[in-house]
Amino acid sequence: FGGIIIAHILMTSGLARRIAYFTILKTGGSFKGVLIGIMLAGIIINPFVPSVMGKMAIIVPIAIGICEALDLKAKSRGASAVMLAAFLSIATPRLGFLTGDGGIPMLMGIVTNITQAPVSWSQYAVHNLPFSLLFSAVSIAIVIIALKPEKELENKEVIVKKYNELGIMTSNEKKVVVLLILTIIALITDSIHQIDAAWIFMIIGAVCFLPGIELMDDQQLGKLNYKILLFVAGCMSIGTVATACGAGRWIADILFPYLAGSPLYTTVATWFFGVAINFVLTPMAALASFTAPITEVCIQAGINPLPVIYAFLQGLDQYLLPYEFAGLLFVYSYGYISMKNMLKVIGPRLILSGIMIALVAYPYWKLIGLF
Repeated sequence: FGGIIIAHILMTSGLARRIAYFTILKTGGSFKGVLIGIMLAGIIINPFVPSVMGKMAIIVPIAIGICEALDLKAKSRGASAVMLAAFLSIATPRLGFLTGDGGIPMLMGIVTNITQAPVSWSQYAVHNLPFSLLFSAVSIAIVIIALKPEKELENKEVIVKKYNELGIMTSNEKKVVVLLILTIIALITDSIHQIDAAWIFMIIGAVCFLPGIELMDDQQLGKLNYKILLFVAGCMSIGTVATACGAGRWIADILFPYLAGSPLYTTVATWFFGVAINFVLTPMAALASFTAPITEVCIQAGINPLPVIYAFLQGLDQYLLPYEFAGLLFVYSYGYISMKNMLKVIGPRLILSGIMIALVAYPYWKLIGLF
């Protein structure tokens, strides 16, 4: 709920748009620079807005504006590249933050219920952020290499004009900047003060209503998207009930012969399972349904479940068709991306994800003591 409030003030204050244009400008006026700038904007926004669709609502209109300003025709390589960069800027780095996706706190909550070993916001970042940032760089590199635009983009005048139209920072934007700085400081130091990330977001959300701050009021409160709260709560209950009634252990017994093995085998096999199950379940439903069984499999095999669950999460982030993930469907539905161009990016990205889980993520998790 706090995350929804923060997402709302980011958008209504105009700060989200300013962040996006600023990062795009700072990465240069070339087409490659624009794509890198979009990725950096997504990374900055990601930890503060748990809703994927909320983040898509921030970044996609900016991407469409860039396509129109640079005269990139719908379904061309250039337009497809910009829109896929916008999607990947949200989808890829979000897995590095405990608050990057509404499903991640649910996922970690299910694991904690079984292991009785909670993971803090900062611990989760240490476990996942380096790999997520590296894979974000790889993902945007694939877009740059695979979808070079049909014409060269020589200048950044259009983006400069749009940024200048925003004018000087308003007082509301400055207030939001201060609140975001306080939020990230509180999240990074959670291992010291022991305040759960959810409460940090709620406290910051409450501060938005205070006299002198006044970023939220009764009218703005009525405009929030409350449906996501019901959706997340419903998904969370699936995993909780499955654990309580023993269904998780029952499914784990079925999966055990296929997933159990050496730590490396179990990690990679679980990644493959995530990729496969994504064809028939949404990522949120898959997390709610299979987090507990996979955790139980790891416990039975004498393996720390955390890195295996992280690999499962990475597997669920691989897509071949738009219907597999609401965020991808949202971006694709605007008609700027051709299926051919999309497959040129997400196909190689899927293959590289599996390779990097085995050759990069697994050694890293072993290095930091998770195996």
